[in-house]
Amino acid sequence: MPPVPERFVISLLGQSALLRAGGAVIVTALLWLAIHWAILLP
Repeated sequence: MPPVPERFVISLLGQSALLRAGGAVIVTALLWLAIHWAILLP
């Protein structure tokens, strides 16, 4: 068996980093939309 687990862990870390970045972008967009609507609607 070749030493694959290291690459697997690295790919998992990369995926989690991508997921974290995507989640941060979505959360910021939702917060910005909420503030935008709170300012526009009243």
